[in-house]
Amino acid sequence: MTSAPRTVVILPTYNEKENVSVIFERLSKTRQGFPGDLHLLFVDDGSPDGTAEEVEKLVAGNDYVHLLQRGSKQGLGTAYLDGFRFGIDSLGASVFVQMDSDLQHPPESVKPLVEALRSGEGAEVAIGSRYIPGGSFKGLKGSRRVVSWGANWMARHILGLGVHDTTTGFKALSRRAVETLLAVKFHSSGFIFQVESLYIFKRNGLRVVEIPFVFELRERGTSKMSDKEVWEFFRSVLAMRFRNYKVSQATGKT
Repeated sequence: MTSAPRTVVILPTYNEKENVSVIFERLSKTRQGFPGDLHLLFVDDGSPDGTAEEVEKLVAGNDYVHLLQRGSKQGLGTAYLDGFRFGIDSLGASVFVQMDSDLQHPPESVKPLVEALRSGEGAEVAIGSRYIPGGSFKGLKGSRRVVSWGANWMARHILGLGVHDTTTGFKALSRRAVETLLAVKFHSSGFIFQVESLYIFKRNGLRVVEIPFVFELRERGTSKMSDKEVWEFFRSVLAMRFRNYKVSQATGKT
């Protein structure tokens, strides 16, 4: 009898001290009855507010909590890529969950995402979607919702992405999907990383499914997205259309 796969939830942090204990408690409850072994990996970019110190307290008392310290702010995309490598090399994970540390991605929705990969229907990527029935935007108001809608429309039409929510950062990935990302040269690190990932999956024939979730209100801390990143998004989507992201099955490289 084989054991269930190990899942690692990757949580990039920068000045999220106020949220660390809350997200830990909610994800720890998710571990109860979870299909397999669930680990938490915080990837901190040198938060000056003491985020890493809060995580270290949890690491000391819980063998399923881990901390990867990078020392300085290097971008969301590279945080996930470093987290993937740690998950493979140090934890032997076969399923990977991307989620924000600000609780706008509800920890209780991790299980449905992971179960979608284990349903036997061949999905390699399950994304939390705000744009399908059952999904919504409780935590996104006014101009941010307009920007999100415009970004989704642009990415879907220019890149031909066959999903409704192209900018979501809430995803469950198989080991194959992660290894595909690690074999490709990324041209983005911030917000656009989410779309570039989906385009890489499309170019390499990985099946993506959408699972509805409710994007929650941020209760503590402040948003990290800047206006500069929004404008960079639109420029990058256009450039992405002309890049080669195909991974050779023989070499594992582009």
